[in-house]
Order: sequence, then C-alpha cells, then structure tokens
Amino acid sequence: MFNFKLSKTMWDVQWSFISLVTASLSHFLLRIVLGRELGSSGLGVYTLVFTIYLFGMQFAAFGIGAALTKYVAEFSDDLAKTKEYISSGLIGSVVTGSAMGLILYLLSGTISINVFKIPEMEGLLKITSLCFPFIALQKVALGTLNGFREMKTYALLDITLNGLVLLISVFFVIILEMGAEGAVYGFVLPTILIGIVSLTFIRSYFVKYTGLLNNITKDITLFGFYVVLSSSVGMLYHNVDSLMLGYFMDETNVGYYSIAVIFIQGLTLVPNSIQKITTPTIASYYGKKEYNKIVELMKNILLKAYILTFLFSICLALAGKQLIIFLFTAEFLPAYIPLLILLIGYSINAPIGSIGGVLGGIGKVNISFRIALVSSLINIVANFLLIPKYGLIGASAATSFSFIISTLVYYIVLKKIFQNLVSSSNSSENFSTRKR
Repeated sequence: MFNFKLSKTMWDVQWSFISLVTASLSHFLLRIVLGRELGSSGLGVYTLVFTIYLFGMQFAAFGIGAALTKYVAEFSDDLAKTKEYISSGLIGSVVTGSAMGLILYLLSGTISINVFKIPEMEGLLKITSLCFPFIALQKVALGTLNGFREMKTYALLDITLNGLVLLISVFFVIILEMGAEGAVYGFVLPTILIGIVSLTFIRSYFVKYTGLLNNITKDITLFGFYVVLSSSVGMLYHNVDSLMLGYFMDETNVGYYSIAVIFIQGLTLVPNSIQKITTPTIASYYGKKEYNKIVELMKNILLKAYILTFLFSICLALAGKQLIIFLFTAEFLPAYIPLLILLIGYSINAPIGSIGGVLGGIGKVNISFRIALVSSLINIVANFLLIPKYGLIGASAATSFSFIISTLVYYIVLKKIFQNLVSSSNSSENFSTRKR
C-alpha cells in the first residue's frame, strides 16, 4: 500500500547528513572532554592548533578534491576521461601535500612565538605538519567519490575518521594524561591512517601517467588554484575571530569563544550535508545547459534550509546558558553572550551552505574567490577594530556583521549570473526555433 522506496538523491542526502552529524558530534563531544580536562587555557591552545590544521586541509590538496568532484561529475559518461583526471589529481596532491607539510614544519616556531606568543604551540604544529600529505590523498579520494555520488562510501570514510579522532584523543588525554599534545596526536594519527585507506576505494581508476595528462593537470591545477584561494579565504573568514582573539588577547578567551562556535556550528549541519549533493547535481545540469533546473533547485533548497535554521536558532538561544553549564561547567559561561550575537549572523548566512558549491559547479570559482575575499577583508577589519576594545563581544559582533553583508553580496551575484544564463539560453532556443 505504501511505497517507502527512497530515490538515489534522498539516500545521498541522508548519508551526507549522517557524515556531517557524526563529524559535528565527535568534535562537540571532544570539546566537552578537552574543556573539562584541559580548562579554558588548554582548550584555547588546542583550538588554535586545530584551526591551523583546518587551514592545512584547504591548502594541502590545493583544491584538487573539489576539481575532481566537478570534472568527474561532468564527464561521468566518459570513464577513460575520468580516470585521467583522477590520476592527474593523485599525482598533484602528493606534491602539494608534502610541500605544505614542510612549510608548516619550518614555520611552526615563527607562528607559535612571534604571532601567538605561545611557545608550547611549536611542537604541536610540527606534529600537525606530518599529516598534510595524507590530507591531500584523502581529499582526492573524497572528491572522486563525491563526483561519482558514491555518498555511502564517502560518508563511511568520514565517519570512521571522526570516530577515530574522538576515541584516540580521549585515550591520549584521559587515560595517558598527555594533555594538549595527546589531543593533537588524536587527530593526526587517524588522518594519516584514513588518508592511506581512502585510496583503496578509487584504485581502479588510476592510470599510468603520460604526456597526454599534461592538459588535464593544467585544468585541475587552474581550477584548484581558485578553489584553494576561495576555500582558504573562506576558512580565514570563518576563523579569523578565533585567530585574532589569540593574537590580541590570550588562549583563555579563545577557549571561551570556541564553546560558542561549537554550538553555532550545529546550524551548518543540514545545509552543508545538502551541498554535497547539490554541487555535483548543479554541475550536471550546467553541463546540459539546463539553467532553469538549477534555479528551481536553489529556490527549493534554500527555503527548506532557512526554515530549519530558524527553528534550531530559537532552541539554541533559549537553552544555550543551561547547556553550557551542564556540558562545560560554569567556568565557560562567558561564551553565552557571544553565542547569542553569533546566532544572528549565522542564522542568515548558514542556509547558503546548501548551495555553497553552485559557483564552483558552474565553473565560476574565480567569482566565488572574490566574494570570499571581500567578505574576509570586512571580517578582518571589523575584528581588528572591535576585539581590542570589546574582546569576546567584539569578535562575535564583527563576525555576525560580516556574515550578513556576505550573504547579501552572494545573493546579488547569483541573481545576476543566472538571469544572464537563463536569458542567453532562451534566446538560443528562440533562434533555433525560428531557424527550423
């Protein structure tokens, strides 16, 4: 009587959502453990190191993973072509990952002592640098799986990584009492392991490198260049508040602020899980010049994302103080007011994540980079002006303000691009009809 069979797209969304929920939950639980075991100061040091690790995840693969998602989806009907792209991406990732790891290792002292004035960070950053080549390998595998829409395998790799990060970190911090160093090993060792294992899922697509792959390597590198610029600027955009708190104030304030941020990240769960599906779908529509379908998809997705985000924001605002006391103890109550302020900006900006890959999907990564750059500059200036005087309140206010501005800019740009695409498509169809 009832047909509960789910479409491929719905299954993909579910797997993507499960993956992101697992990641957020493991990070959330880990923050609880670290907050209780290390205190606000130790949590602050860990947060700064982990933020630099996140930057490394953007630079290590040089955008090759995102490039593979686009090209694999675009040429999914041409297996030989996709194999060439995947093989080129693998070779490039080994080079970029190793280079970025070496750079971080050499600069670890400068970053720790001259920038943040926290000498104990130096050793932690050197440990972190070891996993960069393996981050790059994992990005290649995940980008390929996403392009083929193999979201179950994609999700299982991500779930395994985040589960291991939680378990190993807890073991090192609580059982072995290794402090912040144990927490860093907790994400470095699983990253190395999963980076190696992930390649086994795409090994059948590797081909021997020949001169014919040079043009493909150029395509991937050029696309990846804009992706890594956009992603790194976007990463700076989302983390500059924590970094500047560490620069202007101290690791204790970074620890307080990280609690507000970890709660806020729940707003991005649903939108970001949906993006994993919309990006290859949009790339496919774009390749077929079905621009109207892209517009309808974006409208439908955004409406649902805003409704869910609004409901979650209300619940978090009402229960935030009690949750902080219950999960992290009253020591972290200074995080509550920044949490409320951040909710304003994130509630408006977070739903964009559901279509966040649209510009990359239609080959407009250069525009995505420009938007991210302008938004980051606004965020940096606002934080620079407000943090020295207002501390945590200044950081959260600056970030919310910049999120609202970037949301408006993004929507204006998207509207203009798709108006031109749809208009051009309609003109071509009318011309073809008259010609017949």
